[in-house]
Amino acid sequence: MRTSNILLRPLLLCGCCVSLHADDLTLAGGASRLTGTVRSINAAGQVELESPLSPELLLLKGSAVDKVEFSNASAASQPPSALVLLTNGDTLPVTIESLGEQNLTVTSPEAGRLEIPRTCLSSAQFGIRNTKVIYSGPKRLEEWADNDKDAKNWSFKNGGLIATGPATASRDIGLPQQFILRFTLKWEAKHNPNFQLHFADPLQAKGERCDRYYLQFGGAGLEIKREASTEKRYNTIVQLNRTPNQYPDHQIQVEIRVDRIGARIQLFINGEPEGEIADPILPIPDGSGITLTCNASDKSSQEVRDIEVLEFDDSRQRHHSEDRGNPENDSLISREDDRWGGRLVDIRKSDGELVFRFKSDFQDAPLEIPEADVSTVFFAAKNSVKAGDKQHPFVLKLRGDGSLQVESCQFTQDTVTATHPLLGPLTLRRDGILSMERRIPKPEPAAEP
Repeated sequence: MRTSNILLRPLLLCGCCVSLHADDLTLAGGASRLTGTVRSINAAGQVELESPLSPELLLLKGSAVDKVEFSNASAASQPPSALVLLTNGDTLPVTIESLGEQNLTVTSPEAGRLEIPRTCLSSAQFGIRNTKVIYSGPKRLEEWADNDKDAKNWSFKNGGLIATGPATASRDIGLPQQFILRFTLKWEAKHNPNFQLHFADPLQAKGERCDRYYLQFGGAGLEIKREASTEKRYNTIVQLNRTPNQYPDHQIQVEIRVDRIGARIQLFINGEPEGEIADPILPIPDGSGITLTCNASDKSSQEVRDIEVLEFDDSRQRHHSEDRGNPENDSLISREDDRWGGRLVDIRKSDGELVFRFKSDFQDAPLEIPEADVSTVFFAAKNSVKAGDKQHPFVLKLRGDGSLQVESCQFTQDTVTATHPLLGPLTLRRDGILSMERRIPKPEPAAEP
């Protein structure tokens, strides 16, 4: 889903540009900012701000504030192992204690111990963990160019690799079977980039045929090609006819998600999805390297920076996009993609570990499945509490992909109190809240002619 399709305004990512000593407020339209300490947000959306600009509290209209980034938000070393999705679309990272006939009992790092009615549950994802960063850089030229030949026309400055003229550099990253590759490419105004990045590259001798992928970006646009060791050598699998002059800042941010197990690739440009494609050629590239190539012949400079390689686990996204089966029943998906429909009888501790007892449609006795083997649970929708049409004006963003809609908030130095439409009154740790964003109200439907 593109960002433009959701109700929240496009804003900076949580955690960026946060003042070290005060909350950071982005005002409507994103052009102006204020810093201070947010004291409260009432039901009318009015924000009380303690600011060095005034001896009195500043009162800001709710419509004047798009986002608050909280300065005292702390980073958790490891998120809880489960992420619960509520029927109104909110998400809450939790540790599961138990599930009975009526309630799911959980512990939230921000909200403490909660009992959530089954009727308010849409699904739960298990095995949540921090994404492992495999590489982040560059930090010096020698990481990519370890000899004089490779270093030709490359320089390193302010965390970026800069090429003036033809230049090639490579590195064996140790790419896993599933990975995310991100980087930013910059080029000079009035010049076209001429750039290639090979990935899943076995780093064979130049000119030797092999199985790998490469992205190239130049005056005609961007494409991803599949190089094959047999039959047709070069095969275009993604093509964007978006020319460099359509990027006014003379830079693009690229993200490529590669699933070599499922032979699929997803491309994102400047945060926007550009499609998912299947690799139709066998064998799937198994190289673990990356090669950077700049082919500019006019001595114009091109810069590559913010290169990141991360582990990629798409099971959460994949399981939620697939058919969950009969929505009148509970369903369970294992980490090995086994699927059952029926009734999740309970979740309880056995020998110190959580065990899921699931009564399948096809078996008399309940299955007993350890938590470590469970990927996703969908809860029956037949008696679920509907979210309703009312929009709550604010969304609190929590650590670990948490997101809660609230009507109003009261702040102290350490806590935030709010009322949630499904969970009721909540007291949250203030340092667990990354940001608060304002929703844009849905437009009223047009009158019938």
